Parts: sequence; C-alpha cells; structure tokens
Amino acid sequence: MDKAFWRSILKNEAAVPEGHRAIEYVPELMEGLGSTDPELRDSLCVEVLCNWVNDGRFTPDELRPLADQLMDNLKAGVGQGENDQVFLRTFSVLVLRWIVEHDAVRRFFSPEELKRVFESALRYLSDEKDLRGFVPAKGWAHSAAHTGDLLFALAKHPGIGAEDLDRTLHAISAKVLASTPYPLIDREEFRLSQVVIAILRRDVLPLERVVAWLDLLGGGSTPRHQEYRAGEDNVRYHNAEAFLAALQLMLTYQDLPESLKARLLPAVHAAQKSFTPWWF
Repeated sequence: MDKAFWRSILKNEAAVPEGHRAIEYVPELMEGLGSTDPELRDSLCVEVLCNWVNDGRFTPDELRPLADQLMDNLKAGVGQGENDQVFLRTFSVLVLRWIVEHDAVRRFFSPEELKRVFESALRYLSDEKDLRGFVPAKGWAHSAAHTGDLLFALAKHPGIGAEDLDRTLHAISAKVLASTPYPLIDREEFRLSQVVIAILRRDVLPLERVVAWLDLLGGGSTPRHQEYRAGEDNVRYHNAEAFLAALQLMLTYQDLPESLKARLLPAVHAAQKSFTPWWF
C-alpha cells in the first residue's frame, strides 16, 4: 500500500480524491486493517475509514455490507491465542464502533441488522483470547479496549433495549473474570467501565438488575477470596479488581444522579470487599 497516498488524503481533510467514491478504496483499506505496520494500520487506514464513515462518505447501502465484512473479520483466527490476525480483528471492531455511532443518528440499520452487530460484538468479546495491549514493533492490538468502545457505542444506541443491556453487563463480567495470561494494564478496564456508565445513562435497565449483576461479580453468597487459588487466579482476580476500581472512579466522578451513586457505590464496594476483605 502507498502510505504517501493515504497521508495525502488525511492532509486534505480526508477528502475523497476527485472523480472517485470512497467505496472504491474499501478493499485496500480493509487489507491495511490487518497490517502489522502500526502507521499504516492505526494512523492511516483506520483514520481514513473512520473519517469517511463520520463524514457520510458511504451510503447506507454501502455501510451495511461494510459492517458485514467487518463482522466476518472478527472470526479470522479468533480463539487461537497470540497471532497477527488480532490486528485485523481488533481494528475491524474499532471501525464497527463508528458505524454504530453513525447509525444511532441516521438509523439505516434495520432492527435485525443492528441485532446482528450486537450479537457479533458479544461473541467476539467472549471468543477473543489475545488480550495483548501494546505489541513491540507492531503497535497496539488492544482488543479488550476496542471491544469496550464498540459496546459503549451499542449501549448508547436507542435501538438496543434493556434485555440486551443486561446481557452486556454479564458479558463484561464474564470477560474480566475469565482465566487469561494477560493482565489488563493498558486502561482496558476504563474502556469497559465506560460501557456501564453508558448503560446507566440510558436509564432503561432497572437499577436492581445492575445491583444484582454487581453482587454476582462479587461471587454472591460465596466471597471471591474463598475460591482464590494462588498462581492461576492472580491475573483474572487482578482484572476483575482493576475493573471494579475503574468503575468506582467512574461512578464517583461522572455526572450522574446522586441517588444513583448512593445506590450503586455500596454495591461496588461490596464486590471489591469480596475479593480482598482485608483492605476494607
């Protein structure tokens, strides 16, 4: 790919070259999403695609198959542990996020199409095993963070209802409690906790269900620290505790109703205490 060409596009306010349409460049840009060259992937291909989506350079009839292709990309090598296909997957997630944001305003997806994007996002969150953040010489993979961004866009979307928001919460808790060799150390916990804040802002999911979800995250009637096994649980416990700490900060400092904070912060504290009662 000609990086100089794509740099010139961005220098020209991401204008589509005269006499051409944005859709003509999609095959090349899609190839670049999977590149191990961080400039080509992050700074050029993703930037151009996101600009063109936001600027309305694609018609709805072009965005639907584009979304389908991005969702297909999420299956490429997923679940196999570390591999370079993670870049195609995780940067496809990032472009999908902007398509969902665009649809929230223009509403070109049918309910069935939006549901398919939602199901694809939850499936990818569950199936992705490569949770590396920054990969030396290849740049950011950041699958957990990018998936958090997509779920954030979906949580804000008026076409996503209460039941799916509830499923989103449980998908996030399952992810942060999953056994993995990858500690979340690159702010992924904040990108996931922002999803919870978006769900709360929607105010369509009864607060009691959020409290019940937090109780389940904390182990319910069996405190998490009682099931802890040194070594194999270190990373997953770190990830869950990091997520809860990020959620506590977000709840404390975000502009949310005080009555909501008063109800949820004790539930977050209870979940935290379940992991490490000696600190509370």
